[in-house]
Amino acid sequence: MVTLTFQLSTEAVGALLRPVVGEGGFQSLLRQLQASLDNDKLTLTSDLIAKMVRYVRDYGQGGFQGRLDAVLGELKKLSEVLRPLDEIP
Repeated sequence: MVTLTFQLSTEAVGALLRPVVGEGGFQSLLRQLQASLDNDKLTLTSDLIAKMVRYVRDYGQGGFQGRLDAVLGELKKLSEVLRPLDEIP
């Protein structure tokens, strides 16, 4: 399994650590992300990344999704760097 660890900004950490109210799927995702946070470093598995992408893609932007903006921004940067791998046979 692939894991990625990267440093988040103070603002991103603050957004992720805000209290989560409720028991829905997105709330569960936020709790998983909170558990994956160690100080300002977030460790994500490929499964957790896929879940984040699925939620944002399927449910669009909103209050909870906005809490993931910084994390998603970092993942987009990574995807741009890796894009040339698609061209390798």
